[in-house]
Amino acid sequence: MKPCPTPRRHALAAAALALSAQCAFAQSDSADASKLERVVVTGSSIKRLAAETASPVQIVSRQEIKQTGANTVRQVLDTITATTTGELRDDGAAASFASGASGVSMRGLGKGATLVLVNGRRVANFGLADGAKETFVNIDAIPADAIDRLEILKDGASALYGSDAMAGVINIITRSEFRGIGGQASYQSGIDPNIGKQTTASIVAGIGDLAKDRFNVFANVEYYKRERYFLTDVMGYYPEWHKRIVSPAFGDPSLVSYPGNFFNGSTRVANPACPSTQRNSAGACTTDINGINQFSDGAERLNSFMMARVMLGENLEFFGDASYSKTRVDYLAIPFGINAPATPFRWFDGNAKVVRQVNKPMLPVGHPLNTFTRPIGLEYRFMDPGLSWEAPAEATQYRVLAGLKGTFGEWDWEVSAGRVGSDAVKESLAPHAATFIKAIESNEYKIGGQNSPELLQRMFHSAAINGDNYQNHIDAKMTGELMRLPAGPLQAAFGIEHRAEHVYIKSVDEVMRAELIGRGALWVEGKRDLDAAYAEFEGPLVKNLTANAAVRFDKATGFDGRFSPKAGLRWVVSPQLLVRGTASGGFRAPNIPETLGKIGVTGFFNSTYDPKRCDTATQIRDILRTGDANDRAEATAAYNSGCLASVPAMISANKNLEPELSRSYTLGFVFEPTADTSLAFDYFKIERRNEISSRDPSYVLDREGKAGYENLIARAPISAQDKIWSDRANALKPGSNIAWGAGSLITLLLQYENFGKTETSGIDFDISTRFTGDLGTLRLGLSTTYALSYRAWDIDEGKYRPNTVGLRGVPRIKSVVSGAWTTGPWTYGVRFNYTSSTQLNFDETDVGTWAPSACETRLKPGDLPCYLGSDITTQLSLAYTGFKGLTLRASMGNAFGEERPVDLRGGYGVRPRTVKIGFEYKY
Repeated sequence: MKPCPTPRRHALAAAALALSAQCAFAQSDSADASKLERVVVTGSSIKRLAAETASPVQIVSRQEIKQTGANTVRQVLDTITATTTGELRDDGAAASFASGASGVSMRGLGKGATLVLVNGRRVANFGLADGAKETFVNIDAIPADAIDRLEILKDGASALYGSDAMAGVINIITRSEFRGIGGQASYQSGIDPNIGKQTTASIVAGIGDLAKDRFNVFANVEYYKRERYFLTDVMGYYPEWHKRIVSPAFGDPSLVSYPGNFFNGSTRVANPACPSTQRNSAGACTTDINGINQFSDGAERLNSFMMARVMLGENLEFFGDASYSKTRVDYLAIPFGINAPATPFRWFDGNAKVVRQVNKPMLPVGHPLNTFTRPIGLEYRFMDPGLSWEAPAEATQYRVLAGLKGTFGEWDWEVSAGRVGSDAVKESLAPHAATFIKAIESNEYKIGGQNSPELLQRMFHSAAINGDNYQNHIDAKMTGELMRLPAGPLQAAFGIEHRAEHVYIKSVDEVMRAELIGRGALWVEGKRDLDAAYAEFEGPLVKNLTANAAVRFDKATGFDGRFSPKAGLRWVVSPQLLVRGTASGGFRAPNIPETLGKIGVTGFFNSTYDPKRCDTATQIRDILRTGDANDRAEATAAYNSGCLASVPAMISANKNLEPELSRSYTLGFVFEPTADTSLAFDYFKIERRNEISSRDPSYVLDREGKAGYENLIARAPISAQDKIWSDRANALKPGSNIAWGAGSLITLLLQYENFGKTETSGIDFDISTRFTGDLGTLRLGLSTTYALSYRAWDIDEGKYRPNTVGLRGVPRIKSVVSGAWTTGPWTYGVRFNYTSSTQLNFDETDVGTWAPSACETRLKPGDLPCYLGSDITTQLSLAYTGFKGLTLRASMGNAFGEERPVDLRGGYGVRPRTVKIGFEYKY
């Protein structure tokens, strides 16, 4: 029998499986089979001859990562069709509780349902929790240059890995050995040189040949920088429809200005210090803030990774790794401003569980700038020289691990111990309620004048959130042949694991005491232990039909133990065809923020649709648009107060939570019609139940007044500002008789609960092929995820709500088509990324405003689509290896300059064409 070729394409585990199927399967009874190297593939603890697991596993090689043109791990994962691109990322996340980090989600089930590993073991979660609830791995802290490949398990794996692996596992496999010195560097910029600048540089060095010298040690250090840019840099790209339909005030100078305006009842009067060049046609003072409105946030990262391997004997190896990351994102807040002087400042006091409210400062009679006979309000932005509104988010993350592995008879064994940890701080400034208001009303603070740094420091205090966490772990496992079955060996793996976890997240003391305007508090602190034991078995039932079964028992402090099972079948129908399927149960243990929070998350649900105010707010906006410049500026504020409201809320921890549970199924096949062509087709279905969440604001507001919801919502009386808006609208359009039916929302009191369910299903289709001839080698690939269902549970009706596939945020099809032609030292690459069209409504609750027919009637957009059209981008790459040890690379992102589809709900999104050049060298 001819020896089997080594698989040379790794785009898919399916491809590796299919390429090896004819060999590995055909040789399974051969004496030579035992000489082939056994490897562990993500999703199993049993070593095997090839990657032919029952579970679908996508493998992205180092070469393919380079061809994507990606600079970071997040950018690589965005090209995977099973991941959700809308997850948290550091750029643009200034308002997040987890500012400064990027997460990853599979199947649209969130970061908490996707387990991220490095070399098969856990890494630290980010120091802060997204939404003050969701713990996750910051994938920006992983050096991209240290990666050898990504293994993406596309079904549940709690039976092997425990909590968090419900939607899948992303296992980042680093280089395992390196000798010599190497490095790489790249620079990326948009065609417009002001935008899209990213720089990466790394160096790697290692000594020792594991086979000859019996050891190898290497280290990798990587630096990444992304340069910030501002709205003024991209405003010229925005089409007219964005301002006309989505954001009427887009790009306009702000009435919340410096040196400001005064309010005498409903009349706005400019500060005399305001120059004429800053005044609008109505005489009000304005400030152009586009030049300080940061459109893309600057970032710097220093990531490092080190690995050591030492052969202590013929069958005994020491291994260890260490990583350290320091990241910083330079967010820039818009300077604090006072607007709508007739409305109070409101924020939530988490200690007292009440909304705090203070009136905005009024300039009393006798104030040097008050020329009226009664107190007047102030509309103002604090742009004092020397007052910095930089709001950086900084974090560190580390892992230290050491272990031994070897063989004992016919069994392989491995033990390890280590520690992972992270800390993070999110900085910001906020006004100190007592000092701030007193300084303005007493004239100690000079409006539009010179103010001392000492005064500004008394008026504005740090509103930082600090967080840190760590896990200590020890684990052990063994794998080998348990016994011989009639059709072949029964392989088995057994393992145990212990983890001790600690989480601390807390706002600074003045926020905890509710002394800073607009800042809600957060305090999470707790420890717990997690213990687990698991077993896995794999063996042939009959010739060519192999079964795999695994079970894991997990026990966390404060919770009952949990068994997670998984079963799989592989049927080699022929050397060219493999049929496979899995069924598994998964879980996610409630995390420390969800169960041990001392003060629940307090903050604001922004952009909240208020069904009792939005219709009135829309009418007022449409009328104010017909008025003068001041009216047009007020139109957006009036609309936002009802249709994009900011609602103070508190969500409390719940120590009685139970784990989230899931059931997942896959069924598919791998077909290799020729030695160079492989096709994989896998159906998946995941049902997650017992979901931990708070009730959605839109869901609660839609049921305001109904039984069970009456104590969750509080409203303020109709405010003086509300009356100003409605009176002005009625004056501009006599006879309209507009009146508010309800005051603004002032609070929602919620708690984490087990009440939801989500069901998602779809099909993954992957094909790869290779052609070799006189002109070189051409590799082609197609990876597609076709969504069938994504449904949320209606807790009141006791049934699933309508399918949201094809609606906003849930496209039916995501697809990547790739090609790479290698001829001599040149490799030319192309990638097409495609996403199918969606409607603008998220679900059935907003059909009346955003479904296509409702959108057409309400917005009358003319020839613009009332849906989000399909989207395709093209990425080109080029590599040259004609110099010894040196590879030169170039790539172009969005090569044809395709604009994002018209989005009448979210607005225009800038997507520049980018050019990247770089090199990689090894000596």
